[in-house]
Amino acid sequence: MGKKLLGETVIVTGGGCGFGEKMSHALAREGANTVVADINFKDAKRTADSILNENGRAYAVEVDVSNEIQVVDMVKKVISEYGRIDILINNAGIAGPIGELHTIKSDEWDKVFNVNVRGAFLCAKEVLPYMIEQHKGHIVNISSSTARIGFKHVRSLPYTCTKFTIEGFSYCLSLEMEKHGIRVNALCPSLADTDFQKGTPPEHLRGKQCWIPEHTVGPLLYILTEMEGTGQSIMAAAWHERRKTEKKFSYIHD
Repeated sequence: MGKKLLGETVIVTGGGCGFGEKMSHALAREGANTVVADINFKDAKRTADSILNENGRAYAVEVDVSNEIQVVDMVKKVISEYGRIDILINNAGIAGPIGELHTIKSDEWDKVFNVNVRGAFLCAKEVLPYMIEQHKGHIVNISSSTARIGFKHVRSLPYTCTKFTIEGFSYCLSLEMEKHGIRVNALCPSLADTDFQKGTPPEHLRGKQCWIPEHTVGPLLYILTEMEGTGQSIMAAAWHERRKTEKKFSYIHD
């Protein structure tokens, strides 16, 4: 079976660890030129080097996605290295403060929105001119299963609010870009055992099932290589259920 993304250039923000690291490896295995973009260059380089050691194609870039100058510079580097950008995975994000609204400081709130929402906006804004010129491209915004009406577990109010925003951003951008042949979709991972959970009070996780980070890989590749259409939002857990794949739980908090 051939590699489904052979020769395509993919940027994965937050690609140095957690979901992003697993996604970067999976995309490289499908033949993509994988740009591992992360605010922590050490993580980005470690992941890129690991891909290169597996005979994949990877390029590490340090970037703070909330900083417009750095995002512009990142895109210029990618174009200089590969000459095109086919796919953007807006994965970079931070968890945000835990507590009731009246206990959250305004600068804490702003920081979460700057990374999770402004970052997605800036990265999309900079890659779109190249995708429009190609009349081809795909943006996948990483949302969260918490961005659903009826979901009863809210660990961080600002974080969850950013993910509702990302859902709306994905849908509206998909409508705007369809005429250019550019698809925009969202992927909603489930609660997973990553460094993202550091600092979370035990009572917020007690009784919850946690998936391993790899549970994002199958749904992502489905979105990029099998799914038709645009403006959709795919729940990772539901995708595994439909496909009857092996349940990828890491542990259950007692």
